Amino acid sequence: MEIFLDFIEALIYIHEEIFWLKECITIMQSVAVFSLVRWIVTLRSRAEFLIYLSAVIGVATVFLGDMEFWSDNDMLKLLAPTSLFLLIGYKNKDKNVLLFAFLTPYILATYEFYRSFIYAIESIVTHLVIISIILITRENKRISLLISIVVGLLFNQIGYNTHPGTNEILINPALITLATLGLGIYMKSNTYTEFLKSFWKVLLCFAYFGSWIFHFTRSICPQYFYH
Repeated sequence: MEIFLDFIEALIYIHEEIFWLKECITIMQSVAVFSLVRWIVTLRSRAEFLIYLSAVIGVATVFLGDMEFWSDNDMLKLLAPTSLFLLIGYKNKDKNVLLFAFLTPYILATYEFYRSFIYAIESIVTHLVIISIILITRENKRISLLISIVVGLLFNQIGYNTHPGTNEILINPALITLATLGLGIYMKSNTYTEFLKSFWKVLLCFAYFGSWIFHFTRSICPQYFYH
């Protein structure tokens, strides 16, 4: 009986915090959200429906994230494919409207900057630093890629080591995206859109492979780095 139970557990669990059933369900949810968005953008009131969908995802992220049912990479699985699709599939005004409609309600639901005064100050500082670096290095593809990787790493590490939602306060990919879009609109430049395409491609990789990456690096890096 014990051998049978070990066999069943081996089928379900990949590693301690990664198991097949949850990974498959989350990927199915990601595909469902992406498919729904693909359908919504064909409708006349697409921006309005994107707002509703984003609000639902934001509220679900707060509750399921606090319950530790959704990890940071699970949240990215829901946002990254759609954000990248809207960046690549649309241009100029349509792209801006749809991205703002899709990401703004999510930010309002998950961005708990009001948790404390210290968190609010830290959030302002970290996002200003990131946006400043983007502003300075917007035409350098290698540095843009490096920024994206650093954001992905910090987002996951802060989420792993702190209270749920803290990484959404200190490093919020959706907020970074909207701020960068705002810069592009203000400066009438498409360079920032190119940065965002690289940004969400990197985050898409973190979303689908991050759980594996961080599991294996934990066996290499010092234990205190993760706790």
